[in-house]
Amino acid sequence: MLRSWTVGTVHYNLRIDAMVWNNRTVVAWTAWACLACGFAMVGTPAQAQVKLEEGEQVKVYATGDWRDGVVLGQQGSKYGVQYEFAGTAQQGMFDRKAIRIMCETEALDFARTWASESGTFKVDAALKAIQGDKVVLIKIDMEEITVPLASLSKKDVAYVGKLKKFREAAIAQGQLPAETPPLPEVESFAGGFGDTAMVMFGEGKVAPLGTPPSYLSTFTQSGTGFKLTRERQELVAIIPVGGPEQLVLASVREDNFFNNGVMFPSQLYWASLKQKKIIGTVFVTSEDYVLDYDPRSKTMISYNKGERQGFNDGGVMTAWRLSPGDSKAEPLVRWNASLGWRLWSYYAKVINDRVILAKTDRETYTAWDLVEKKVLYTIKARSFFDAQVVLTKDRQHLIIPEDGFVTVIKADTGELAFQLKVPSSVSGVNVNDAGTKIAALTRDRLYVWELDGTDPRPISYEAPLIGNPFSARLDWLDDDHILVEGFLSQILFRLSLELPIWSYEMDVWQKSLNDDPLRSMVLNGHFFYTAQPDIFGGTLAVGAVKLPGPSVQEVTSKIEKEALFAVKPGTSVAIGNLKVSDPTQVRQWLEQKIQSNGWVLADQAEIVIHCEMGQHPPRTETYTSMMGRGTNTSVTYSPYYSNIEIRQDKRVLWQSGTSTGAPMVVNGDDIQGQVTRMQVPQLQFYETVELPARIIDSKYGNGFGRSVFGLRGIEVASTAPVGRADSPEEAQRLANEEANKAQEQRKNAGQSQGFNSGAFGSGE
Repeated sequence: MLRSWTVGTVHYNLRIDAMVWNNRTVVAWTAWACLACGFAMVGTPAQAQVKLEEGEQVKVYATGDWRDGVVLGQQGSKYGVQYEFAGTAQQGMFDRKAIRIMCETEALDFARTWASESGTFKVDAALKAIQGDKVVLIKIDMEEITVPLASLSKKDVAYVGKLKKFREAAIAQGQLPAETPPLPEVESFAGGFGDTAMVMFGEGKVAPLGTPPSYLSTFTQSGTGFKLTRERQELVAIIPVGGPEQLVLASVREDNFFNNGVMFPSQLYWASLKQKKIIGTVFVTSEDYVLDYDPRSKTMISYNKGERQGFNDGGVMTAWRLSPGDSKAEPLVRWNASLGWRLWSYYAKVINDRVILAKTDRETYTAWDLVEKKVLYTIKARSFFDAQVVLTKDRQHLIIPEDGFVTVIKADTGELAFQLKVPSSVSGVNVNDAGTKIAALTRDRLYVWELDGTDPRPISYEAPLIGNPFSARLDWLDDDHILVEGFLSQILFRLSLELPIWSYEMDVWQKSLNDDPLRSMVLNGHFFYTAQPDIFGGTLAVGAVKLPGPSVQEVTSKIEKEALFAVKPGTSVAIGNLKVSDPTQVRQWLEQKIQSNGWVLADQAEIVIHCEMGQHPPRTETYTSMMGRGTNTSVTYSPYYSNIEIRQDKRVLWQSGTSTGAPMVVNGDDIQGQVTRMQVPQLQFYETVELPARIIDSKYGNGFGRSVFGLRGIEVASTAPVGRADSPEEAQRLANEEANKAQEQRKNAGQSQGFNSGAFGSGE
């Protein structure tokens, strides 16, 4: 097919039907699209640029994208280029800045003539990379050569220096993507003993766990705000690193969907809480989620979720070497590892410079050996609601909350350390900083084990006001206070009172920002969190506040617990509708318990007991043969449940329940039959359940005061929360107080664009 096109009085004939064009899409030349759309650039002087030849294959920026084209001719400073759009050949006149010859598509600037000072060496090429005292050039024929800067002319050296400064400034301003280190090939690690998920069972020897490393003890209450390099960067994690600078590593990734093919890399910010400023940044692979960093082993882990393949993703994990405060991370090894398409939050931890642990599916955790490049172990937690596991701060042990157990394993080997029995399902666990106490939260109780004692039995605390049957975050503040995640707040529970004493809140946006355990945590008595003055403003604040915070001790030091009970001996109690298999029998048991507790049975009362039995939806469990490794049998069953609640109007004052399940170990061949036979209604639960004689009014579930976390650190919002107001006038006063506080916070947030030094005041 012969096309004819005219520029001025010059006539060109060009045969294009047999031509094959290079259509590579790479970061370097797509970044030029940004420059062509208005970013300033240093540019090669016109007289030094390599001229375009008639018939030369090029990339041309036309109709909003870079397209394959062929040079047809030149008129003045413009070139005629033919390209294809919507299946039709198009022609147009373009400035040189909108055209790239093929060697320029992976380069930093236009091709030019490079020469030595003496002129004995000359080459037409484009600059691809600056590597210390050398440059990498791409010749017109696409051959790459590396040339020492010292061998080039002064003009070339000055050009490289000018371009380097321009690129550094453009990268710092978020106008160009930074270069990231070349990555090793992706490997597939071999399966090992952990190729089949293991369910841990046994007892082991209870012993104290380790204490946090000393570099994490340097934090004081402080914080800093900073502007992100690019507004579309989204926070992935904040990782306390500590040390003399009180470092916090904030990892972000770029949402590149709207960047017209330009892939901006993920970025790390070294925030010094001591200096209240960012002291360095690191760029890593585009689309990577940096999830954890261990300064002791200088190991960092990132995850790229890849492309979805059916119900799995094509995920890849990368281990990096990074020293605290450094600006460059070195990729060490990459391997195929899917972290599960069903997970709402990614979880990966560095155990040491050899072992990486990650959550690979619901209730499933896998550890890889980076040296032997194999699966080290895989653990299947027995937790119906998939409660969160906890890696101890010394990275030595993994604490696993399960249905009826707290299991502790050695994180670097997967071996059982010890196991603690719990009467019901565990929703949250954690260990104190001394490593001597483990706490486990259930639906209505908090259990605490003394790991350095001789009594294996836990101390049981009544905790219906903070209890949770699902999954909860739990953090020790000190030996008498535990911080528990509530629905919209953090609740501080005092063990010595068996009461929640205070609540901590954020506004809705800041709450959602910190919901992920990757972005908020308790360390050394400080709560680490993030805040933003503007959702879309490209700014972020990171800080740590000392808990319990101002006014808490003063307000809660004289609590009279007796005045807080909604149910106690002498209280009138009614029995409501009993949705159970034998209402007559259950009513008889309840009447006996009411009498035993000293309550007064009434036909009508404000306090009512409700009971319900039923069956959960089907679930599946997989058993692994202990005789033949790798032989799996899956069973399906529907657990029966029995629940009891004590309500005051619509408020639940106390609740308890039980459920059937699958046994930990089965013997014989008929596994499905054995599990099925265990699924029977639990009527006897109502005979054995213990009803506490005294029940705290649930209106005190959020404690006796409220503080808020925000850009100003921690501030007291109220020292008399709603629920303690004894009159309409007092209730109105409290409502007005809270409204004024909210208005003041909004005003402060609106004036916080320069919050770099003022964020997170002492508050003490």
